Amino acid sequence: MKLIKDKEFLKNVAQQVDLLNTLGGGVSETYMDIKKYNKGAVITIWAATVDPEAFKIVLNNNQLSIFSVLQSKENPAMAAPLFNRTFMLPPQVNLSRVEAIYKEGRLMVKLPYYESTDQPREIEIKHQ
Repeated sequence: MKLIKDKEFLKNVAQQVDLLNTLGGGVSETYMDIKKYNKGAVITIWAATVDPEAFKIVLNNNQLSIFSVLQSKENPAMAAPLFNRTFMLPPQVNLSRVEAIYKEGRLMVKLPYYESTDQPREIEIKHQ
């Protein structure tokens, strides 16, 4: 049996294995939930042991992308994707008011709807 003699290769493989393992010996799983309310929706993401800095949120037109990457501290070029999800937002979402909050291990993305006036109003007819 031949042993791998390239120590740099072994070191890189060991870092990748270490990158994907948690203290308990497994890979953490990300959980996502979407709740709809009268005034908007909230996307909640739980990811155990994931730093808030690992999350990225990108809003492009009506497309919202949420992802997280686990970065190696020893080798910044080495990274493993943990979560990646893209949503097509409906037209009633007010894109200028979308916000994200990280609290107690949860990332919450709030998607407020445009304020609607449920009261009927009379439209003035202009004469030209």
